[in-house]
Amino acid sequence: MRIRLLAAALAMATAVPAYAADAVVEDVVVVDGAYDWSGVYVGVFGGWAHSRTKATDITGEEYGGATPGAQLSINDDGFTLGATLGYNFQSGSWVFGPEAELGWVSNDKTYTDPNDDDDGLFTEYGFFGSVTGRVGYAADRTLFYGKGGVAFATMKNAGGEFDGVGNEDSDGKWGFDGNEAGFGDETRVGWTIGAGIEHAFTDQWTVKAEYMFADFGGETYGHVDGSMDEPFSFDNQLHTVKIGLNYQF
Repeated sequence: MRIRLLAAALAMATAVPAYAADAVVEDVVVVDGAYDWSGVYVGVFGGWAHSRTKATDITGEEYGGATPGAQLSINDDGFTLGATLGYNFQSGSWVFGPEAELGWVSNDKTYTDPNDDDDGLFTEYGFFGSVTGRVGYAADRTLFYGKGGVAFATMKNAGGEFDGVGNEDSDGKWGFDGNEAGFGDETRVGWTIGAGIEHAFTDQWTVKAEYMFADFGGETYGHVDGSMDEPFSFDNQLHTVKIGLNYQF
C-alpha cells in the first residue's frame, strides 16, 4: 500500500512542472517590431506651385515715372510634377538622410501696370529641383519631418517697357522692348526649407504631403544686347504644396 502511494506521488510531482511549462509557452505573445524606414526610396509627386516675382527699375527710366528704385510685383499659381530619390538612415525613432528632387513648374505670367500699360513684368519657370537633408521623427509607420538645402530652377524674367507679344521694338522678346527692358534667361540657385508628413500603408509603399519654400534671391539684368544702362533687378520666390508616392527598397 505504501509503495502504491509513493509511486502516485512521484507521478504527480513530475507531471505538474511539465504542465506548467506548457502553460508558459502558450502564454508567450510575439510582438512585431516598429516599421523600418531605413534604405533607398524613389517616388513621384505632384501639386500646387505659387510663385512671386518683384522687379526693381534701378534707374527709374521705365517704372514709376522716372522714380529710381520703382517696383512691380506679380504672383502666379500653377502646378508642379516630378520625381524623388533619397536614402534614409534610422536611429531609434529618428530618421535622417539626403534627398534629391527634379521636376517641372508650370508658372508663366505677364503683368502690366493698370496705371500704365507700357510698364510690364514677366516670369516663366521651367525645370525645378532641390538637394536637401531630411530629419524626422517616426511614430511607427508615420514620419514627421523637416528638410532644407539647395534649390535650383530654370526661369525667364523680363521687366520694363511692354510693347505686346509680336510687336517688340529693338529686337526685344516676350513682348518687351529690347532697349527699354531687362531680360534674364538662366538657371537660378537659391535655398529651400520645408516640412511634411509621410505614412507607410504597406511595407514598401508610402504616401506623403509636403510644403516647401524656395528663395532664389535677386539677379540684375540689362537690355537684350547685354548693355546695363537701364538695369532691372528680379527677386524670385516659389512655394509648393505636394502629394507624393514613394517606394522603399
